[in-house]
Amino acid sequence: MRARGSYGLVLVFILAWTAWTTSTDETSWVERYPKEAAAAKQACDANQFDSCREHLTLLLDLLNGRVDIVYRLAKLEASSGNSTAAVEWLSRFSRMGVPLADPEKDPSFAGIRSNPEYAAAISRLKAARQPVSASRVFLAIPEKDIVAEDIAYDPADNRFLVSSVRHHKILAVSQDGKVSDFLAEGAADIWGVQSLGVDSRRGYLWATTTAMPEAASLPADRGRSAVLKYSLKTGVLIKRYDLPRDAEHALGDMTLSPGGDVFVSDGHGPVYWIEQGADDLRVLVPSGVFRSPQTPALSADGRTLLIPDYSRGISLVDLMTRQTRLMPHPKDLTLAGIDGLYRIGHRLIGIQNGTSPARVIRMNLNDSDSEIVSWETLEANWDGLGVPTHGVMAGGHFYFIANSGWDRLADDGSLKPGVVFESPVIRELK
Repeated sequence: MRARGSYGLVLVFILAWTAWTTSTDETSWVERYPKEAAAAKQACDANQFDSCREHLTLLLDLLNGRVDIVYRLAKLEASSGNSTAAVEWLSRFSRMGVPLADPEKDPSFAGIRSNPEYAAAISRLKAARQPVSASRVFLAIPEKDIVAEDIAYDPADNRFLVSSVRHHKILAVSQDGKVSDFLAEGAADIWGVQSLGVDSRRGYLWATTTAMPEAASLPADRGRSAVLKYSLKTGVLIKRYDLPRDAEHALGDMTLSPGGDVFVSDGHGPVYWIEQGADDLRVLVPSGVFRSPQTPALSADGRTLLIPDYSRGISLVDLMTRQTRLMPHPKDLTLAGIDGLYRIGHRLIGIQNGTSPARVIRMNLNDSDSEIVSWETLEANWDGLGVPTHGVMAGGHFYFIANSGWDRLADDGSLKPGVVFESPVIRELK
């Protein structure tokens, strides 16, 4: 879940600032971001090539090789007459599978269009715009306007649970396609329901809720957020964990450990931890380390939390030392824009709805789950994918939400002019 609601194509020419290594080092990037982004924009807009190159090269390193910066560097070198560098950057851009811009329509690249490597890059970009899908429809949810965000699986009753942002409720979906309310709309102080987590061993359903425009929340409640613990069997609320009203919060995405710990990201920066047995909401990663943390995933040994930041990619957080560093990955992989992240053995499934196009990717990890060694696109460029959000493993298959409905809403939570809601779809991926 993004902190301020919009699931727009955030990677298209947005310059954000970030850093890595320890939590102390990373604190500075949020404070320095506006000045650095403004300086880069000013230099590039004024065709100050040396200064523009300096800023973009720095941002590329700090933003973990983000795709829009790669394209900007290709365009810069082409504009400045450095054809060799322009072709190299464009080639790298074309291998990233995110064709957010078309060099054939950009006059900046006129001087390198006779280069064979330019033609090869254009061919790869055309291929990246073709439909890719390995999934099939499991269920189209009858309520079209719920704005579906997360999906969880309850093995005890062999059912899925789906959260609704717009209608402040949780749906139960049986394997034969019957849909009912687990949590009906109208419960007191329940705003848009974001993420879900099933602890079948202890009989809990965890959920997060946030007062936000897309949830048609009252203005007086905006920025309030809480974690909710329900009885998985009865739906009775067991406990509520509210954040103080000292700032705007957006408790969005979560993951559960086998031991019952709950890790929850706040779209405005912090990451929280409800430790099994302690039963209170504690800060795991303070504000300033992340700009917009999304769905955490836990390493196989349970010692490291993998946290995607919407602006730049995946970080590894050591749960003992609280030290944070960016996860190494191939140069042709951009990791920004990840909303849902899931570890399945030594693989990660990433749902990127902040890229253009939105896509679902699979990333293969090394034996220690500390580095991405290869990747591939599983879903992209087909009608009906819409804005995919979150997923869950069940029975050896991966199920995810497609066509969630987020793209139908304006930033103020209203329905965009001339558009209508269509059914959110649960897709099954072997």
